[in-house]
Amino acid sequence: MLSSPPCIRKQKRKELDARRSKCRIRIGGHLEQWCQLKEQLGFSLHSQLAKYLIDR
Repeated sequence: MLSSPPCIRKQKRKELDARRSKCRIRIGGHLEQWCQLKEQLGFSLHSQLAKYLIDR
């Protein structure tokens, strides 16, 4: 199987990263609190905690 040239792979990766970064939420220095809350509420995924908080 032939793979894409490195320049095409690099461009596709850049486009994927750009799309992904539009959905990121930065919580700065609050990661420890976020993780503690996630654990206290019994969630295994960050997305579960985010959904829970949005629904509240």
